[in-house]
Amino acid sequence: MEHEVFIDPVNEESTVLNETSTVNLPLKTANRIAQNYLESLSSDNLYEAESALKDINTLVQRVIHQTIKIGDADDWHNFAVDIARKDLFDLSCDLLECGLSIYPKNIDLLADYLQYGISCGRTETCKEIYKTLCKIPKIRWGWRGYSFSVNYLKYLWDRSDSEKELKKLQDEMLNLAILFREYLPEDEESYRCEADIYKMLHRGSEEESTLRAALSNLKIAPKCALRLSDLLFDRGDYDEALEQIQRGLNDATQTQLSVNESYLYYLMGLTKLALAQQAGTIVSEEVACDIYSDFEIALKQEKRAAYINTMKAKTIILRSKSGVPIPDKNEELCYLVQ
Repeated sequence: MEHEVFIDPVNEESTVLNETSTVNLPLKTANRIAQNYLESLSSDNLYEAESALKDINTLVQRVIHQTIKIGDADDWHNFAVDIARKDLFDLSCDLLECGLSIYPKNIDLLADYLQYGISCGRTETCKEIYKTLCKIPKIRWGWRGYSFSVNYLKYLWDRSDSEKELKKLQDEMLNLAILFREYLPEDEESYRCEADIYKMLHRGSEEESTLRAALSNLKIAPKCALRLSDLLFDRGDYDEALEQIQRGLNDATQTQLSVNESYLYYLMGLTKLALAQQAGTIVSEEVACDIYSDFEIALKQEKRAAYINTMKAKTIILRSKSGVPIPDKNEELCYLVQ
């Protein structure tokens, strides 16, 4: 008779990867072990990364095929999400399929599969998953059910050339957005989801109206503030863009990161610079140092080359035209433009 065995943390990694082991590994333990391998995937050492990938695969298959599954639906969800964050969508879907064999009507597991399945070509299975999800009363759905279903329908939209099907998909997406708001009126994601649909449909005024409704109706809406800031910046409404960026930063002060704060600081620096240039006067030392500070904060977190290159170019121009040196405390920015 098989039973749960508690593993010595010192030896748990070698134990779980031993194919002859009869230990039934709890999902939480497996996920904890996986974190070490997932970190190694980012290594510049190809051998180390490939070895970690092999170990993760062995670990996942071990969990899937063991006779006794120790964990609840949330454990399957958390493990699959952590794996997917490293773009291992196939492995994530393997975990979700196993979890769904135990919890076939779990909203989060079904929604997760839609999100990751379209990223690894499991379109036929996604079709069945979506049918199953749609049979469950919408009042039971959480935000993932609505948001990830809309993402799945967008995926189908991008691949359809039929006017009739495109109209059907459009109506289906907008109907889901309406139900999302009806059942989860305090969730910012319902507004963001609807705004994204209008963006895809090139209905800019309705996108903006939806974002403004979120900021009016909700006390906390950092994602909508960020998106509206982008829209305002792109059309040159810099004063209001700055207001919305500040709103986004204020709203983002939560226990869990819900928005890319480094991007907000990046956009804030660009907006202040645009306002200074619009005024047509020499940038003051105070304003220049303020922009340097925004870029410094952004640089400490933002790693995307396009943004880094933009900050470097704008900083060099600002330093040259204003004559204001970069303060030594802004170490990242100083190093960038040296």
